[in-house]
Amino acid sequence: MAQAFPAPRPILARLTSRSGPPPAGVHQRDGALVMAVPNRYSVTYLLVGPETVGIVDVGSAADVPRILHALEWLGRPASQVCAVIPTHLHFDHVMGIDPLARALDVPVVLGPVAHRTVQRGRAPRFPDHRHRWHAWAGWPMQGLPFLPERDWRQGLAFGTPWGTNPFRARLAPPLADGDPLPGLPGWCLLETPGHSEDAVCLFHEQSGFLVCGDTVRNFLGGEWNPLWVDAEGFARTRERLAGLPIRTLFPGHGPVLEGPDVVRQVRLLPPYLP
Repeated sequence: MAQAFPAPRPILARLTSRSGPPPAGVHQRDGALVMAVPNRYSVTYLLVGPETVGIVDVGSAADVPRILHALEWLGRPASQVCAVIPTHLHFDHVMGIDPLARALDVPVVLGPVAHRTVQRGRAPRFPDHRHRWHAWAGWPMQGLPFLPERDWRQGLAFGTPWGTNPFRARLAPPLADGDPLPGLPGWCLLETPGHSEDAVCLFHEQSGFLVCGDTVRNFLGGEWNPLWVDAEGFARTRERLAGLPIRTLFPGHGPVLEGPDVVRQVRLLPPYLP
């Protein structure tokens, strides 16, 4: 599999991220199957059901061919994709969502806050200037990936402080906290504000799988993201996730984290670390 989906291994990421670049991989347990596909800015996850596939986070329009290749590698036709789901409206997770959803003619599934944000044509709330340095400091740990021309031309309308996320793909009705993911048995959406006001995680209780976007990252061994917009909301999110039977975390950045007490092993970083 490593030959089919080699992980980007930029030297800066190897030097600055203790955890190293995320590898591609397939994880299967108790009725759930997740394929991790490391892409330009973040990791895309394919949630594979008996007859359907959901695709979570597409950071760049340039990631689309790689995701289609992942479907082919899995032996799944593109017609089985039932939805494309961003965990939050930040550019490194969302600039490829609209191109992929339109190419496959499938809906974009959003949580309630992201759906309202998009429908109202406003930019999401971003961290204030006191915390934004964490974003810039974290970019080298991702390898300082450059933005390809297509992202510059149309992607910057998505997931930026000035962008209004003008999806041309159709939007599914918003999912509320705890709602099941349509077409993906066992999976549900959890509202997990903190890193962003619209952040969601995707949870499969039977397997203990949690696709967590940027709520958790894995640059320094597994840490709560130090970049946030809502401190109180993030504290509630951490407490909530610590009480769930989670055994595997699929972060938006860095390798997968596993263990019977994995959430309680995630570190809360001191404010001076990136």
